[in-house]
Amino acid sequence: MTQNLSRFFKSLPVILLASSVLLSGCMSRAEKTILPDYETVDFQSLRLDARKMEIIENWNMPMEPPYIEHTLAPNLSSMLVDWGSRVLVPVGGSGEVVLDISQASVKQTALPKSEKLVDLFKDNQEVMVRADIKAKLLWIQPVGGKQAIIDLGATASRTIKETATPNERDIIIREVMVEAVELINQQAAKEIKASNGLIRF
Repeated sequence: MTQNLSRFFKSLPVILLASSVLLSGCMSRAEKTILPDYETVDFQSLRLDARKMEIIENWNMPMEPPYIEHTLAPNLSSMLVDWGSRVLVPVGGSGEVVLDISQASVKQTALPKSEKLVDLFKDNQEVMVRADIKAKLLWIQPVGGKQAIIDLGATASRTIKETATPNERDIIIREVMVEAVELINQQAAKEIKASNGLIRF
């Protein structure tokens, strides 16, 4: 009995080490970030009466707080370029369409903290993430002398709790970005279809 106990205590450090390795492996797998999909193939193409389409990025990232888009991959501007390249399809024999992106920002700002004692024990919202898109769609069709200027804009935001893990924060940020692009897609489809002659069926 004494010998068995002695063997057990001698092997205890090995058992504890193996258990901690297995536990840390499980935890690291559980912490893997799975970001929401962003696939431009999910958007329906818009056939435009133009020979060519150009995308201009006039948005310069501030590269300082509260802006965080320079830390993201892909950033919001890249997502918007992907959207424009996939959705805005020129099918005409003449004319030009330009997507001019003037803002594609993602900001993270701290929310005011409550001074109430009872709120100290709550899982309060700590920061707000906000995505803003502003762009113009310019269309010039020399045949018939047609032209149009469409203003596009979208804002999406969500708050993040104090106890959110880094992975949960990354997921929320991506969801906000995807929502902003989806809103632009909806607005562009509506405005383009309402514009006289811009879309070709």
